[in-house]
Amino acid sequence: MKIQNIFQEDINRSINGVIKVDQSAAEVIEQEVREYVITKELRKHFAAFFNFYSESFTVPTHDIGVWISGFFGSGKSHFLKMLSYILENKPVGSSTTVDMFRQKFEDDPAAFLPIDQSTKGTTETILFNIDVAGLNKDKDAVKRVFAKMFYNHLGYFGENLEVVQLEQYLAGTGKTEDFRQAFAQSSGKSWEDSRRNYKFVAKHVRTALVQALGMSEEDAVRCTQGKQTVELSVESLVQDIKNFVDSKPADYRLLFMIDEVGQYVGTDTSLLLNLQSLAENIGSVCQGKVWIICTGQEAIDEIIKVRSDEFSRIQARFNLDSRTPNNTGANRALK
Repeated sequence: MKIQNIFQEDINRSINGVIKVDQSAAEVIEQEVREYVITKELRKHFAAFFNFYSESFTVPTHDIGVWISGFFGSGKSHFLKMLSYILENKPVGSSTTVDMFRQKFEDDPAAFLPIDQSTKGTTETILFNIDVAGLNKDKDAVKRVFAKMFYNHLGYFGENLEVVQLEQYLAGTGKTEDFRQAFAQSSGKSWEDSRRNYKFVAKHVRTALVQALGMSEEDAVRCTQGKQTVELSVESLVQDIKNFVDSKPADYRLLFMIDEVGQYVGTDTSLLLNLQSLAENIGSVCQGKVWIICTGQEAIDEIIKVRSDEFSRIQARFNLDSRTPNNTGANRALK
């Protein structure tokens, strides 16, 4: 007998040495879910998360934060990605991720019950590495990354808030498709391919606004000649998020799942305050319909201990620290 024949999987298959949260090809998802082994420690963390998360479907909550900590290589990014697969219940071949995980809990159906309960409705996840998605790192960087990824998720051009405002307005009037057709007719290119160069195609934007919305030439010119950079407050962003989730069924959930937040914010006062402000507003306004799940090499209390007087509030919002021996754990709560 050859040694390779005693293994369940083909030992010559391609294996990702490092899990990346932005890899989402169907074959990658299938392999990762099929080969994911739930150890005794991981089972504890799945139970800790889903027991807490499932309560939000019966009792509104502002405790919507989870912090997953662990050293490099400890599996925190992998755990985050598996959570996103389960929560979104992605199709995998002829099955789904929830059904594939159901098999992994065959010996403990009680532990799977909160997972089953949490995935009955529709869940959308916005999964990304904050360092990859990040923009210029100033005091509002975290807010801008959240905004960019949220608006991209809606199909808007999140990299430019001026374009987002235009696209939101078009969506509100129900004229999005009319505008896109008029723009394509005027410019010879699709709106999706051109909006990155918004200022350079302003003439065609004005033409499309006049044709599709019946806007006057003067108003169209004013719309495309803004002199100031569009700024978005945390409150405005959260209100847009709330308006989106309120348009969905009661059991709908939206999750921001962000890798390497700990490394990104470090002990930077501005970035931590930005994260804290987002957590507070999303928790209080959305009442458990929107969650923030982060990873970091350090636990939240380790990040803020050097400035504990300034950040006691954010620690209260990530106040459950459940670490495994290799320091991988889940910390919950954004009160």
